[in-house]
Amino acid sequence: MLKKFAVVFLFLAGTAHAQTFTGTLDGYYSGNFNDATGRKNAGRAFDFRNNEFSLNYAELAIEDKAEKGKTIGYRFDLGFGDAAKVVNASEPSSSPFLEHLQQAYLSANHSKLTVDFGKFVTPLGLEVIETKDNWNYSRGLLFTNIVPFYHFGVRATIAANDKVSVGGSVTNGWNNVQENNDSKTVGFMATIKPSDKTSWTTNYMVGREYDGGELRHTFDTYATVEISDRFSVAGNYDYVKDKTFADEHQQGVALYAKVKAAEKVILSPRWEWFEGTSDKIQDFTITAMFPVHEQLSVYGEYRHDWANHSIFPDGDSAFSDKQDTVTIGVVLNFTKTR
Repeated sequence: MLKKFAVVFLFLAGTAHAQTFTGTLDGYYSGNFNDATGRKNAGRAFDFRNNEFSLNYAELAIEDKAEKGKTIGYRFDLGFGDAAKVVNASEPSSSPFLEHLQQAYLSANHSKLTVDFGKFVTPLGLEVIETKDNWNYSRGLLFTNIVPFYHFGVRATIAANDKVSVGGSVTNGWNNVQENNDSKTVGFMATIKPSDKTSWTTNYMVGREYDGGELRHTFDTYATVEISDRFSVAGNYDYVKDKTFADEHQQGVALYAKVKAAEKVILSPRWEWFEGTSDKIQDFTITAMFPVHEQLSVYGEYRHDWANHSIFPDGDSAFSDKQDTVTIGVVLNFTKTR
């Protein structure tokens, strides 16, 4: 398997001159105040291991971007660790190669239009897979419970100007390179940037995710505002309706802030509310990020989750309606262009 990855990367690295290489190495230690059964933090996307040192994600990506003046490009992201397993856990294909392939797509550009074909991460949600591109160390309730991780198919984006871009996609569906039914999922996207300090994105997706199932409607909108050099805020709302399983729906709200408290201290509080068919869950998170080096950051995070009934393990056969964790994370990343 590693030989296959090495061959692919060496081939891509020799195909063009203007390439960008990015990488990340992300590990953590988490402690749960509950008596967490099986050393697990319940309801977490990636930081689910309790009382052990864990590799969240190790990733290497290469990109030759298709943009004005360059017609053809590509992106290839290779990942290992718990995050890679979680992201691809529901993939219908049995190929072990896909678990480590976060993204792999070809791009074509003409004027203001860019078209991608292949596997790409979802445009839904404010939070993303890589820790370095989020305000908090842990992923929130919306990321974990509502939005997909990736799609396989074709997407097109038109940059009307430097403030407005719109796009659409036709894919196999949610989290599947290999199709699992006879339907396709269609998506629409619009991003508005009134200024360099404000951005607002809205997504809508619709399609059947199961044979004989009902249409799944997904609405997602999020915005970020940089109020000053030291203070930014953000918000995200998601709603999913899929009647395949009774009258199931999910929705949630997430509010964020980021404060540069000192030259090497960034504080980021987050509050979320999530509603499922029978669950109502909230979380409050406070993250301190210490950029100790241009390529190295250390995170300290406290998170409190609570629910309308007892869903968090607290002993061999006991459950609690709350869960508190403290996490220390270390993230190394680099970017190199040639």
